[in-house]
Amino acid sequence: MGKGSNASKIARARADAAKRAQAQGKGGGGKEGMIKRKGGSNQEEAIAKAKAQRELKMQKRAEKEAKKKLEEARKAKERAKVIDKDKKAQSKVYPPPDFIRKCLEQFYTANCPEKLGNLDKIMEKFAGKWSKLEAGLAKSYKDKAPDFCKMYSKK
Repeated sequence: MGKGSNASKIARARADAAKRAQAQGKGGGGKEGMIKRKGGSNQEEAIAKAKAQRELKMQKRAEKEAKKKLEEARKAKERAKVIDKDKKAQSKVYPPPDFIRKCLEQFYTANCPEKLGNLDKIMEKFAGKWSKLEAGLAKSYKDKAPDFCKMYSKK
């Protein structure tokens, strides 16, 4: 860089400005002077604030991930319960269809005689799916619903 280059002129101008600022008590040029002019504690406060914000964001992200994992675990547990109920229902040995038909006739005669005409359709619809039939009756009739297996074992 020669004396006449722009870079050297700029560097001399900066150096002169720094000397003037130092003479006036403003802390000189460069980063140190800027910190003194703006107040050093403000920069430290800004850095601390930025760190706190980053930590808060990280904490929120971690909480969100933890909630997501808990929700996934809860859903998995619910699915396991449903599968377990299905397995129990499948492992239950149901009586023959003619016995179930007699039980349904008795039940509908006592609780809902208008459904006796649909007995054949009901038997066809739930053939082999007696646990679903029991569940539907239990939902509709609560304690009055028949338990075919218990009734058959008492026979």
